[in-house]
Amino acid sequence: MILQFPSPYPDELLYSVIARYHIRAGNLFWKHTLDDLFGKRTTCATVFLPSGIRSLVQRLPQNTTLTEQELIEKHTMYPFYTVFLPTEKAQSIYEAMMSDDGRKIYMQSGMMASAIPQNQYLKYCPSCFQEDFTKYGELYWHRLHQLPGNLICTKHELWLEDSTVPITHSNKHAFILPTISNCDLTKERRISGNILQQLKDIALKAELLLNGHFKNQSFFHFTEFYHYHLIEKGFASFNGQVKQKELHEAFYNFYSEELLKNLYIEVGETKWLANFSRKHRKSFHPYYHLLMLNFLGLDVDEVFKETSFEQNPFGCPNWPCLNAVCPDYKKNVIKNVTIRRCETTKKPIGRFTCPTCGFSYTRKGKDHNKDDRYKFTRIMDFGFLWEKELQSLLKDGLSYREVARRLGVDTNTVIKYEKIIGDENVPVKRIHKDNDSIQKQRNEWIQLQKDFPNLSKAELRKKKPGVYTYLYRHDRDWLNMNSPESKMRVAKLTKNRVNWQERDQKVLKRVQNAAKKLEVNGEKPIRITVKSLGDAIGERALLEKHLDKLPKTKSFIEQVWESEQDFRLRRVKHAVQKMVEEGESIKVWKVMKKAAIRSEYYDEVKEILQPFDK
Repeated sequence: MILQFPSPYPDELLYSVIARYHIRAGNLFWKHTLDDLFGKRTTCATVFLPSGIRSLVQRLPQNTTLTEQELIEKHTMYPFYTVFLPTEKAQSIYEAMMSDDGRKIYMQSGMMASAIPQNQYLKYCPSCFQEDFTKYGELYWHRLHQLPGNLICTKHELWLEDSTVPITHSNKHAFILPTISNCDLTKERRISGNILQQLKDIALKAELLLNGHFKNQSFFHFTEFYHYHLIEKGFASFNGQVKQKELHEAFYNFYSEELLKNLYIEVGETKWLANFSRKHRKSFHPYYHLLMLNFLGLDVDEVFKETSFEQNPFGCPNWPCLNAVCPDYKKNVIKNVTIRRCETTKKPIGRFTCPTCGFSYTRKGKDHNKDDRYKFTRIMDFGFLWEKELQSLLKDGLSYREVARRLGVDTNTVIKYEKIIGDENVPVKRIHKDNDSIQKQRNEWIQLQKDFPNLSKAELRKKKPGVYTYLYRHDRDWLNMNSPESKMRVAKLTKNRVNWQERDQKVLKRVQNAAKKLEVNGEKPIRITVKSLGDAIGERALLEKHLDKLPKTKSFIEQVWESEQDFRLRRVKHAVQKMVEEGESIKVWKVMKKAAIRSEYYDEVKEILQPFDK
């Protein structure tokens, strides 16, 4: 048991706390420190996402107040790199950090596959260090300063500086403290211009991710969230089409080239932005989320709120007819709405048309409550029933005011349409020339269905083709609504439903077994993907087309799915293992050849190959 362990300073990396313990314990060798803290000498000095936290806490003094949760959430980079991951994957990383085996941590977090690289050296703010020395009598590494990219200290508005301490040290067991020999405290570079505020905004949002307690959400949630707000800003249509060119231009006009370069984001690059605005099938680096949130004018906490994002601003179908003389008045008979965006206000405009009477109206702006469904912005077409009723009321000699009251319009509208209908020289827009004929044909079609209740729409058509043709040409919406359902559609609806929950459980077990076999494949490694897992269990089409209906299976696949970089690392490990088993001398070039790794990917696998690079 450890008799004395340093209390962590505010925002101090656990890496830094261990370095301070090493000095205070008076240990000459790093392996003695590892033995004290973790009970084994093979633990690596990891800056961002260390493992062995449970073993460390178990060896702390009995009266300590430090817990595994506090060390992970307040003194590692865990909150930053897992906040945008699904709950299952974040929990898996958490458990790996608790355990003594941290081999999969960096792969699962997406750090190794990210296009945004990590810094090569630990960073610091000279003014923060001077304050730390005055207050505590020593220096320590701050978490916030280790975010990737060339960022700033938001407190002192200075550029963060590179120390001479590498993130990946030549001695993988060494925990190095900041000192005046490896950090130049006299070096202070102030920031000026627009870049200061932009960098400050990003750094402050990143600090919220580090210190906040946000609930992890699914990839589906992020897809819905960003799509909803892209629609709100006019960068996507209501049917799901993203206007990639407009989004790309607006995004790169919003941010300065200098800011993006400081965050290691290639200026003008379209691939990540296009993928980000589509369906989220994998995790994205937190910087991408922060940049998009900032671009959309949203706060960090908004993306984690549990809410449903209604993409149709006018709610779900069906919608009511608002024609006062229609037999379906205020009944939900309108199944479809066409939506466009107002060129001036950018608000959505929906157009609704009643299939019974032809009454058509628009509504601008999304619904805010249930009563908004019974309001309209503008009437586009009163329909044939309204015109017929207008003529009838006028023939009865009623006053304009009374006619207006019965039709649900104002007096001026009655006067206007009286002139239009009465003027033979003005073409009047009519849906039907002879309303009596329409009703007669309707009655015949309904009677035909009563006489032959088991016939389909096509079979009824053969019985009375003239009735069908007339209604199809003059009253198609009514015909479609008052005809028998398609037999194929009925068959689909009556078909036995799949128990997806039960299928999910069965498929999950098969996928888990397949994943284990792929991982331990003794011959040639196969990359773990949806395709390879589907081929292994003989259900490739099921996984590719219906994975969203198998949530447990989907969650598991997201955990074991390998990126191309993950697969390269596994191939290297497999090649080394085979060479050891066969007693073959291990050389870097042999491993690269056996694992089929091209030379340009050496940097990705060099950590594994370093022991053999002699």
